[in-house]
Amino acid sequence: MLTKVASILAAIIALGLAPRAPHAPRVANVRRHPVRINSRLGSEENPCPLPEDDIAAARGTPRPEPTASEGLWHLTTPAWLADAAAPERVCAAVGRQVPEFASGTLTLRDCEVTRLRLRATGYWTGLYRFTVEGRPSGQPEVVAVEGTLIPPGLPRPDRVDTGATFGSEGWHCYVPELRLVLQTQPPETKLAALPQLTDGEAACVLLEQSLRAGAPACHDLRLKACTPNVVRYKPGRRCTIVYDLEYPADLAAGRPWPALVVAKTYDGDKGRNAYLAMRALWESSLARSRTVAIAEPLAFLSELNVLVQGPIHEEWTLNEFFRFALEAGTPEALEQLRGYLRKTGRGLAELHQCGVRYGEPITWEDELAAIRARNAKLTASLPQCAEAITALLAHLERVAAWYPPDPAGPAHRSFRPAQVLLYKNGIGFIDFDGFCQAEPALDLALFLTEIEVLGLGQVKTGQKEGGEEAPDPDDRVGRLARLEGLYRVFLDEYNSVSVISVSPPRIALWAALDLITRLQGSWTKGKLARLTDTLFLLDCHLIDLATHYRDAAP
Repeated sequence: MLTKVASILAAIIALGLAPRAPHAPRVANVRRHPVRINSRLGSEENPCPLPEDDIAAARGTPRPEPTASEGLWHLTTPAWLADAAAPERVCAAVGRQVPEFASGTLTLRDCEVTRLRLRATGYWTGLYRFTVEGRPSGQPEVVAVEGTLIPPGLPRPDRVDTGATFGSEGWHCYVPELRLVLQTQPPETKLAALPQLTDGEAACVLLEQSLRAGAPACHDLRLKACTPNVVRYKPGRRCTIVYDLEYPADLAAGRPWPALVVAKTYDGDKGRNAYLAMRALWESSLARSRTVAIAEPLAFLSELNVLVQGPIHEEWTLNEFFRFALEAGTPEALEQLRGYLRKTGRGLAELHQCGVRYGEPITWEDELAAIRARNAKLTASLPQCAEAITALLAHLERVAAWYPPDPAGPAHRSFRPAQVLLYKNGIGFIDFDGFCQAEPALDLALFLTEIEVLGLGQVKTGQKEGGEEAPDPDDRVGRLARLEGLYRVFLDEYNSVSVISVSPPRIALWAALDLITRLQGSWTKGKLARLTDTLFLLDCHLIDLATHYRDAAP
């Protein structure tokens, strides 16, 4: 599967990443993203699909033969990692190993594998959610179990069996054929505020105190009750809770008190960064925008690491509507999608121009260093994968030296369709915990690559692969051409209101880093299903980066 890595490297080496001139012309506005398929592939409405291997030839550039790193052609995802990430393999192995399943006392119906991550120790950890029948309730139950995957070369336990029953506190089990240690998920310890935030009575007291102290309009607020609803939870990292607030009948009328508030608790300093960023944005022109809504920051409880904010109404995320519109494929759905993309482009331009100076500076070189640090963790267990990424980064670094960064300004830093909420005909931006000062190309590139990934994920063959339809490689090129048209709608609207100069090569460079991060995540996060599409997109971006900008230089 990883033979595409070799073609990427060979293309970069053969075509030559370094352009002919030391300074590329500055572009006042980005009219289209040049890291795209050549127009001879057809229009958005009538693309001309080509086989995946003909991408370079379609651009008028013969695909070069691999002249270096021949060993990369033979890279594959190791079976021990693929098996631990495959629900059906996990179910089969656990069903044989765990006595309650092997004896028929319990029946294992399903398994969901999430949060598989390579840790600094060299082990992978993940969350395995088993659907089990035969427990005392008489109903199917989901039992959450933590797993530790032991790569070859690291010591395996001789025996991990406490004698406890499956799913009970203290239960452990070792599954030799998967090299997987399982244990019942322990209680949450990192998010110390979570018990208080999810208890209605305790949360009511906490919210009343925080709102009265943090929001001037709520200085005399009194709550009768609140109903917590956990909408997003990443164990040990972050939890988002929406509260319906109820006030005493004699106090609620005519007061500017919110009907809903949102509380977020974090592990680390992202909560404080989000609050300070939102505070700065709320005092900027963006808070008065007629294009995009942002939530009002109401309070930050430093001792609990909890951010309290006002609501943004939501019917869809742009991520969800994007998938819906592509799947529906009707003119009405696609035109509505284009309308939301225009508003998103305009809203992002307003954010970039709002003048907020808060946030740490983040550069392309910072992200490059972060990728290299993550790559170092791959070296022990997946040395060939780490070597391939190292080579890609070295060549990208050479190209980046030819194109100086654009001026830094306020940047979202994780701007993707999932961070755009849709309500009726309006939009809102959320998740400012990574807010920083960076060149605009960072946000533009992240939005581009996510559109591509979402769009390619909709290409299906009708053949089942791991329970879902597999991507059709013969339709990727045509689909990517259509996605270019959608991204252009977003970018044209961005440019129509932006006075910021954005250099197209900088968007390309940031997009390449994001795709390499995704490539790393295919292994370090166990997201093996996205490997093929990620390599395809890297191929498109890097070959275009090697040819278009070299030819465009004076």
